[in-house]
Amino acid sequence: MIGEILGNRYVVEKKVGIGGMAIVYKAKDTLLNRTVAVKVLKNEYVDDDDFVKKFAMEAQSAASLTHQNIVSVFDVGSSLIDDRKYNYIVMEYVDGPTLKDIINEKGALSTEEVVHYGVQIAKALECAHRKNIIHRDIKPHNILIDDNNDVKVTDFGIARISSSSTITYTSTVLGTVHYISPEQAKGKFIDEKSDIYSLGIVLYEIATGKVPYDAENSVGIALKHIQNPLVPPNEINESIPAGINAIIVKALEKSPTDRFQSSTELRNALENYKTFGAGAIDETKEQTARIIPPIPLDEVEEEETPEAVYTLEQEKEEEEVPEEKKSFFKTYILPVLAALLLVVLFVFIRSAMGSNNPNEGKVKVPPLIGLTQDEAAKRAEEIGLTLEVEERVEDSSVEEGLVISQNPESTSMIEEGGVVKVSISLGEKKATIPNLSNMTIEEVQNTLKSNNLTLGEVNKKYSDQYPEGKVMNQNPGYGQEVPENTAISITVSRGPEIKTVSMINLLGKEISQATSMLQEVGLSVGTLQYEYNDSYAENSVMWQEFNAGTNLETGSSVNLVVSRGKDPTLEEDEPDENEENNGENTEDQRKIFNFKIQQPENVENYNVKIKKVADDGTEETVVDQNHKASEGDITIPVNGLTSDKYNVYIDDKLMTTN
Repeated sequence: MIGEILGNRYVVEKKVGIGGMAIVYKAKDTLLNRTVAVKVLKNEYVDDDDFVKKFAMEAQSAASLTHQNIVSVFDVGSSLIDDRKYNYIVMEYVDGPTLKDIINEKGALSTEEVVHYGVQIAKALECAHRKNIIHRDIKPHNILIDDNNDVKVTDFGIARISSSSTITYTSTVLGTVHYISPEQAKGKFIDEKSDIYSLGIVLYEIATGKVPYDAENSVGIALKHIQNPLVPPNEINESIPAGINAIIVKALEKSPTDRFQSSTELRNALENYKTFGAGAIDETKEQTARIIPPIPLDEVEEEETPEAVYTLEQEKEEEEVPEEKKSFFKTYILPVLAALLLVVLFVFIRSAMGSNNPNEGKVKVPPLIGLTQDEAAKRAEEIGLTLEVEERVEDSSVEEGLVISQNPESTSMIEEGGVVKVSISLGEKKATIPNLSNMTIEEVQNTLKSNNLTLGEVNKKYSDQYPEGKVMNQNPGYGQEVPENTAISITVSRGPEIKTVSMINLLGKEISQATSMLQEVGLSVGTLQYEYNDSYAENSVMWQEFNAGTNLETGSSVNLVVSRGKDPTLEEDEPDENEENNGENTEDQRKIFNFKIQQPENVENYNVKIKKVADDGTEETVVDQNHKASEGDITIPVNGLTSDKYNVYIDDKLMTTN
């Protein structure tokens, strides 16, 4: 790949990294004259259409994130080089180490560094989570440190929109096992709190120099995330402040509901770590003291009534009631009354004591994000809840018709019969393609950016209609509606194509014939000058501006001199050859030198050069032609003056002088 050009603008310079699905190169953006990083999808994934589609979609999701602590994504595209397709993502180039490099070099970092790096990573996650994007692979290897010691989170290669709710071991992408959350390891629903857990692992490693869970294989590590209790970081590094220790422990709770509920909450805790956790133990104890456990029904004792009262009443009644009536009363009426008495007594006791179950009559809100509206409504109805669509919003990262967000959040407890409000995606945000015709590349880039579109491939072609450097074609075309961030390819004019023709020999041709001959080869007659000459017939060409064989641009004009025939004044009064010229030189006359070249022997092709010799002996080449021996003897005419001298060379060997 080194030296190859992607997208007609990115020149690959060197390899800087390699990952599970892509190779990262340092490259030069020739259009904007800047250094960039280009992530190229590995060859084994090129033919997997689903994988390529996800690769592009995830890049577009990452491109929507603009934050100082996130590596910017500039472009996405594909190029065909030597019949091989390369899919690539163009990103901001950060010339610095990863956080993993720093940990490997220094081991445990200082408290100031833990806070400095932790706060910036949390800020990056805040930006992503606001866009409903979960990174899912937060680890020191994906955190770059620039020249200012600031964080740049990169590699959203396995990031997913939060509607993609689950991940399993059979998935092609799982995330690095040392940093995955317990719910991620189980293949259960994951949300922003999974990233918070991964950040907790990173903070643990920064503070102690090692990860909290390790084993001989990936499965063993995953099981430890799920089952093993956490060794608090201050047991490994006693210098860790209590606040930092408490923050890391809270971020690494097994249950998502026990962790920080947002990256903002975690960031605030880090910024105020000196006061974090104060009074937490006392508050927990107080809450525990207020809890009253439920009393089982079989432990409730009936209140005793003085026996004398009941005995006297019953004895009196027994004396007055016949024996058969007493038997009926004991058998049927008395048990019913006793049962009713117990029921009333139980209700009275429960009412007096109040219910000890705070969730009685409540149901747990199910996860609805990523479902269709009908699926979400059905799931809510199954547990006695009602679905209400609060809004419908455009979202290029979530498929049309799927739930983007819900309120209350999943796992919340609400009254049975309650309402869950959801937001439904209208699908990709659309943009209308502007007319780019006759724009320069710089104007195109500004126009596309203002319309939430990007520049795709730039091709160049010759055109007689469009000036050089102006757009002559675009794809997709003007006026079409496409998803935001779609790449628009353009064709830029190179200007008119410059074609050349070989000058023909017009000497001796009648002027009208010469004009036609020039037009046939794409040339035209320029200036015509008429002179007397006794060597050429009247109205025939006696001199041409360019020698035969000279390459000229199509459409060029050629100046000619045409013979008037013999000068009549010279016939009447011819000068005496012996007459003195009073010291004046006779004026040079135009002359055609016809150099006859004999066919060379023992060669198939040969070169002829005719050079004009100046008074100081220097030479100027006026003819440089290649010929075939099969042409036989040839004659090469040269326009000149009677005083000119020429040397003739065949294959750079001097053959004759005129």
